[in-house]
Amino acid sequence: MALIALLAWLIVSFLQSRNESATEPSAEPERPGAWMEIPAFPDSDTSNIYTLYMELDGATVRNYSFLWNAGHLTADWVAYPLYRSSIGQGTRSNSFGLNPAFTEYEQPVLEQAYRRGNDGWYSRGHQIPSGDRLTSYSANLQTFYGTNMTPQDEDLNAGVWESLESKVRQWARRCDTLYVVTGCSYENYEGKYVLDNDGKRVAVPTGYYKALLRLYQGRYYGCAFTFENRPYGEGGYEISWAMPLAKLESHLGIEFFPMLKEKVGEKTYRKIKESDPASDQFWRR
Repeated sequence: MALIALLAWLIVSFLQSRNESATEPSAEPERPGAWMEIPAFPDSDTSNIYTLYMELDGATVRNYSFLWNAGHLTADWVAYPLYRSSIGQGTRSNSFGLNPAFTEYEQPVLEQAYRRGNDGWYSRGHQIPSGDRLTSYSANLQTFYGTNMTPQDEDLNAGVWESLESKVRQWARRCDTLYVVTGCSYENYEGKYVLDNDGKRVAVPTGYYKALLRLYQGRYYGCAFTFENRPYGEGGYEISWAMPLAKLESHLGIEFFPMLKEKVGEKTYRKIKESDPASDQFWRR
């Protein structure tokens, strides 16, 4: 039955997506540091950046990259390009599994939900959402690796965070490429943790963020959001919560989209980073 379901998924996904075309060039740069979505990082962290690849439109392209934090058993951030054909129109695999780049001991095992640790219950929160990679079964499967999960407040996960994820896909379909960095933070961390299915401790983030850079007709525009790891009540995200990229950078001490400076020059780079997304009609729609 599982094989039949997989074959049906592949057939439906192909029929729905064969008329899509990628706006991202198929040729991949040689190294992650040359990709627009990769944040600036210390030299000592380069060995902890991993990239997963997928087949798309007859080419092997990057699915997403992440900075692994072995002490927390979570990725500090996940970064990827998003555009119409990379989203696709298939369905979720819902198959939580292991990242083959790590041993079982080196990653959280999350075939079942997190077990309670020294705090409450938390959802298995995707950093790159399943909905961002419905172009193929294998691409979607990679979003269910334990290395892409963090313990996220259930109401946040199914509330404003999910609504923002949906809006990000809507924005991506209306521009050439949307570069996305999703991360978790441990500001004022007090040692909260949950347990994976093997009993390993997984740190509970205190907050989450999204940094966005859209490319449309040769021009770039920036936007950022940040949330505490807690419920936000009913309703979706509000554009009034958006902030300039420079504000998020100052708060986290991370430089987002550092390759942008080479593309547009210092003056335009700063303007993009400091612009208020709430006044940009694109982000408001």
